[in-house]
Amino acid sequence: MFRSRLFSTIALAGLALSPLALRAQGTSQTHTVKKGDTLWDLAQQYLGDPFRWPDIYRRNTATVQDPDLIYPDQVLVISGDVAATPGTPADTAPHELVGSVSSAREVAPPSKTIFSIERATVVRGARQALVIGARATAVRAGDYASAPFLWDETGLTGTGRVGASLSTQTVARTRYARPVQLFEQVQLQLPANATGAAKERFVAFRYGPTIAGKGRIVIPTGIFELKGVAQNGVAEGVLVAAYENVIEGQELISVDQSAMVAGGPVRVEFGLRTSVLWLYNEPLVPSLGQSLILSSGTADGLVTGDQVTLQQEAGTDAEGVPLPPTEVAVLQITRVTTWGASAILIAQTEGAIMPGMAGRVSAKMP
Repeated sequence: MFRSRLFSTIALAGLALSPLALRAQGTSQTHTVKKGDTLWDLAQQYLGDPFRWPDIYRRNTATVQDPDLIYPDQVLVISGDVAATPGTPADTAPHELVGSVSSAREVAPPSKTIFSIERATVVRGARQALVIGARATAVRAGDYASAPFLWDETGLTGTGRVGASLSTQTVARTRYARPVQLFEQVQLQLPANATGAAKERFVAFRYGPTIAGKGRIVIPTGIFELKGVAQNGVAEGVLVAAYENVIEGQELISVDQSAMVAGGPVRVEFGLRTSVLWLYNEPLVPSLGQSLILSSGTADGLVTGDQVTLQQEAGTDAEGVPLPPTEVAVLQITRVTTWGASAILIAQTEGAIMPGMAGRVSAKMP
């Protein structure tokens, strides 16, 4: 009986370990993409470290052209050998230089173990280089494209329009407008300045409130990409990004990234004074990532990437001497027009941010 139990235990252990054994022999592991999957999440799930998403991306460059865009039903290879690149050094990588140029030090070849201190140092430096390299501009393209902005009170001219859906209806029609679904195909009436080329992109938008004496707020709702060449100003498009509900009948403008510049801002003293005009969705207590609009524009010298520090007056001391203002939050300018500047909240020390609050430019793009 003891021998029988022993054999059963060994057999069960063999069954339990068989996937590991197969993996050790080089058997590939794949994952079929589901809605909501990202390379970051898949790296956490299969590799135990979300920062290893480039490993999965490099195994699937024939399938995935943009690591930000993976689609349902794509089959991704998770396991397998990966060629060493400067982005993620292999376990057998030769001597590496770690640290800044002025204080570089040589590290011995790391051993083949995830617990190697030397390997961890090399990979950590590579991750940092990867993040820095991915941020080519001061403002992320998504923050620029989704930023509400201020325009003339008469609104935009020469716009296109979101048309009817061309996809099989997955949601029943009601008396209310049904939002366009992500990756749904719709007919687009293109703006007057569109080229109509395949893969050209357009921003769908709605109008927000009009600020008396300043202008009308334009709120982007999503991004469409053309599937083919337009015919007579009409083309089939796919919704590739959604910031709000995208509704049939919303207007379209061309995507413009001309204001995106490389580099980062440099701190300045006694910069331009400005003030908050409007906060997106008018939150009681805004949080990081909050979009808002400032009163200053291109004529005041603001550019995409500048930073503004919001300040609150602190009153006077017991002897009536004015106290220095309290820093409330730091904003980064995402888009600038003639009428005002869009910004997002990137740092915060106080909860209260409201229209009329004063600010000063604290960092300028070179």
